Amino acid sequence: MEIIIDDMEHRVRKVISEHRDAPGFPQLEDYGVSEDEFDDYMFYKQAVIDDVESLRKKYTIYSIIFIIPFIVVAFYETTLTNALIACGCGLVLCGIYYLITIVVHKIRMSRLNNEQIERYIAEVMKFQDR
Repeated sequence: MEIIIDDMEHRVRKVISEHRDAPGFPQLEDYGVSEDEFDDYMFYKQAVIDDVESLRKKYTIYSIIFIIPFIVVAFYETTLTNALIACGCGLVLCGIYYLITIVVHKIRMSRLNNEQIERYIAEVMKFQDR
């Protein structure tokens, strides 16, 4: 069984390796970027993307956040009303955590942004579609 890795970094690198010598293929030098800068950028960008997409980690954190209000309510009188309040609080906390992760992801991506490399990646992916 062959494992196929399909992420942004591997797709871009596959197109580069298949078409590097093709006429009209964009070259890093034309964008003022060195091979090391490109490699570092691709590695860190994929790390940021993978951090957000880790489903097991994400669901574990959401479930812990959702359960915390039920644990707090368990120390008080357990009624249906308290259970519904705990459920609502858990959902609100999960929503807050979701918004925080989205904001942190956008901040990390904006700090990482390099216009020359992004243009190069866009041109490489356009070349693949030809």
